[in-house]
Amino acid sequence: MAPSFGNTALFPAFHELPVVGGSSPVAAADTSTSSSSSGGGDGTWFLLAQIREDMTITQPTLIVRDRAGAEFAVTFADGDHRGLGGTGTGGDAGGSSRSGSGSGVRFRKGHTLVVPRATRTQRGEGKKDVVRVPAGEGARARVIPAGLEQVFELGGLLAEVEEVEEVEEACQARGWSEMGHKSNCKVIRSIKEIWP
Repeated sequence: MAPSFGNTALFPAFHELPVVGGSSPVAAADTSTSSSSSGGGDGTWFLLAQIREDMTITQPTLIVRDRAGAEFAVTFADGDHRGLGGTGTGGDAGGSSRSGSGSGVRFRKGHTLVVPRATRTQRGEGKKDVVRVPAGEGARARVIPAGLEQVFELGGLLAEVEEVEEVEEACQARGWSEMGHKSNCKVIRSIKEIWP
């Protein structure tokens, strides 16, 4: 079941993230609606941010915007964030991409980046804080092929529905071209793959 997307402890904004060496934002999370696979029960939180720009020169770097409107950089220590060893599409950790998750999608402008257990790194006076994804952790980052607002909207819907399949069936019954249901189904599948 999808986690509660309204839970700010599970989905903190950039300025709510723990500072490297600080405490977890899920200490006060409502774990009654969370399991270890959906976040919270195992102490996991998720940074959700919409990709604005790819600023990679020497180190993979994305400029993103969180739900509070803060813009900041996310850097990846373990190589090419465009694939991260073949992941980053909402596919499994082994690097495969299932057709329902937007096959072939990489970290693209306008899509939503998901970084589990993200922390904020303070860079010193006069410099903006950043999120640094350490070596070995980049493959855990995912992308949902939709903007942040749509992810929160559909994620909220999923949290209210007992069975994700019911939402997908209702979506399909209304038709693929009507009100963007085809793209909504891709987003729903991506959310389901990240939070089974």
